[in-house]
Amino acid sequence: MQTLKKVSGRFIMTFSALCSDILNFFFPELCAACQEHLLTGEKVLCIRCILHLPETGCWKNADNPIAKQFWGKVPLHTAVAWCHFGKGTGMQRMIHQLKYKNRPDIGLRLGQLCAGSLSQGDIFGNPDLIVPVPLHPAKQKGRGYNQAACFGRGLSEVWELPLREDVLRRVKNTSSQTRKHRFERSANVERVFEVSLDRLQGIAHVLLVDDVLTTGSTLAAAATELLKVPGLKVSVLTLAFARA
Repeated sequence: MQTLKKVSGRFIMTFSALCSDILNFFFPELCAACQEHLLTGEKVLCIRCILHLPETGCWKNADNPIAKQFWGKVPLHTAVAWCHFGKGTGMQRMIHQLKYKNRPDIGLRLGQLCAGSLSQGDIFGNPDLIVPVPLHPAKQKGRGYNQAACFGRGLSEVWELPLREDVLRRVKNTSSQTRKHRFERSANVERVFEVSLDRLQGIAHVLLVDDVLTTGSTLAAAATELLKVPGLKVSVLTLAFARA
């Protein structure tokens, strides 16, 4: 009987592997950045694209261009963007798929890779909690998920930090920031967020995360709301930085 179970188990594993190979042959998984076929063991991104991710390296300097985006707007503890965002690049393709093509797995994988690249404890000073910038409920219902939360979950898995999506609420359904100028972006996010004070009891430092930083207006508005909690520190981390 024991021998039969072992043989049966091996058959199932072999059959599953065969089915997987057949599916990959007819429906190959493609790298989210370069669209080349993924090899066995690769997830979402191929090794070549991982090695060539356009990291900013800004975390090596406290007075980096990302931090300067918030000077005079909101007193952040630390502000960092992991990668550069450029038109026609693999990063743009990935973020477009993440936001508009039902690919939450891209956000999760990039969060994992980002967490592996950054030394969370040294850079941010050991935050207690990861909080993604929220979408309005109507927008999240249409998309099916919050892309910033997907990125945050990847960070949470590697850094073993809790993530909460119920700390901030977006109470105003704003129009897209993509084609707006700097002043229009700031006006568009006024009084957009509300914070749940009871969700932050015992929390001293929040890491606020989002997908793309351009002018910083949305993140500044969200951080300003969080900083209404007495004694709370807020740091910012975004997946990418796009110059306005």
